[in-house]
Amino acid sequence: MIAALATVLLASAPAELAYDLRVDVPLTATLGAWWLASETVLKRELAPAACRWCATNGFDEAGRGLRAAPDGVKPARVTSDVLAFAVMPLGVLAADALLTWRAGGDWRDTLVDLLLVAEAVMVSQTVNQTVKLIVGRERPFVSALSPADKPLTDEPDDNNLSFYSAHASTAFSLVTAAATIARARGYRHWWVVLAAGLPLAATTGVLRIVGDKHWVTDVLTGAALGSLVGFAMPFLFHRPVHVGPVEAELSAAGSGFALTGRW
Repeated sequence: MIAALATVLLASAPAELAYDLRVDVPLTATLGAWWLASETVLKRELAPAACRWCATNGFDEAGRGLRAAPDGVKPARVTSDVLAFAVMPLGVLAADALLTWRAGGDWRDTLVDLLLVAEAVMVSQTVNQTVKLIVGRERPFVSALSPADKPLTDEPDDNNLSFYSAHASTAFSLVTAAATIARARGYRHWWVVLAAGLPLAATTGVLRIVGDKHWVTDVLTGAALGSLVGFAMPFLFHRPVHVGPVEAELSAAGSGFALTGRW
């Protein structure tokens, strides 16, 4: 009876992921510090004073028709902030903790999962911030202002950092990283993370257009690249650790040989 119970518990335990705290913690912290510094103390020096990408296109101009009325612009922006940087991170925390508990894991597994999710998000944000500073695309609401009024916005240093959307990149990298890690762990209901998170991520992106902070192509690019990084980081670097040795056998098969293995 005890042996059978132990077998069941071991079978339901989360798969062990590949990670190294000596690498993953400093990497996440360093990228996070760079992102924070570039958003605050370094922004004035790094952000382009004038747009480098000033032209628009018919697709983005048509998408700008989604913007809210003047009194609805600020609520849309605030709501997107709350979704991307509060609701979704807390939701991922709660979902991972629940999935870990149901799989027979403990708080240490949850902490590792959250670290690896944060690492993917910080990589995504570092790429995003670097591209924004290099490209220098003018934000849609700024493009509608006269040359004399453009320096008078609330955040002039932010006027030309439209491409691509950091909110969309954050939201989609967060969801895809959490889902990829949950699936790698072997959590049965990993798909719930996508089912609940993707609509919130999409809403976040749409609100950036409604709030007139981003063009449609900014949001679509942020969603695509955020999803790519969110999937690639855990898939390439943190896949489950294989337990047991790799076994291979070479045998004769017809007129040739057959190689079979198990891992």
